[in-house]
Amino acid sequence: MKAYFTINAVVYSTDEKKVVTALAYMTEGTAASWSDTFYQVCEGRTAKYGTWPDFEKEFWEMFIPANASIVVLNKIQKLKQLGKSLMSYIAEFRSLIVVANVKESHVLIHMFNLGLNDDLLRAIHLMGEIPTDFDKYITAVTKIDSNINCGKTTITLTNTNRYRHYRPQPKSQKKDNDVMDIDHLDEEECTDCMAKGLCFMCKKRGHCANHCPEKKKKVPVRQEKIKEEDDKTENRRLAEDF
Repeated sequence: MKAYFTINAVVYSTDEKKVVTALAYMTEGTAASWSDTFYQVCEGRTAKYGTWPDFEKEFWEMFIPANASIVVLNKIQKLKQLGKSLMSYIAEFRSLIVVANVKESHVLIHMFNLGLNDDLLRAIHLMGEIPTDFDKYITAVTKIDSNINCGKTTITLTNTNRYRHYRPQPKSQKKDNDVMDIDHLDEEECTDCMAKGLCFMCKKRGHCANHCPEKKKKVPVRQEKIKEEDDKTENRRLAEDF
């Protein structure tokens, strides 16, 4: 009704028009009974319907239970942000404190913090000077929450771009040709070659195994075995085809 009166302020310019319009919508249940009683009481008044604030006061006294503030305070204590956005949490919190009629900023800030997510609450405690006014406190918390969300988005985009073209390379099974092949020597032969300064490959002086001229002529035993196995497989395949 308040929103309707505000939009049509030109039409509903007096308290009497507002009260009568509100009563016109009270047509069922307890509201209808209360409306009829209100009409009867107004008949004996000089100002008749009175002011809109007086009407509101009588209405709330009738339809809002005496322990409404206690019920709402319990709801506030159980209210949690959890997976909701901060804006949704703030809107729900504000709607409850209106009914609870709590106005002290330090009390509101304390109750508001009880339901915040832990990461946001930690960020608030790291804030320099914390506002003591509730509205200013909400503004500061909103900025902190926005910064946290922007930071998470930036980290996600950075990690996505960083690893977008990364492909793990398979480990190579190929043996490095520069690695000295001394598996064919026993411990005594290795010691003897080292003492005399001989090549581990050809057992001659003047060079090491990595630069041995005989190295290129030799085919590693492992490669010979692989080639032999490939030949056997090929011969078997040809025999089966035949």
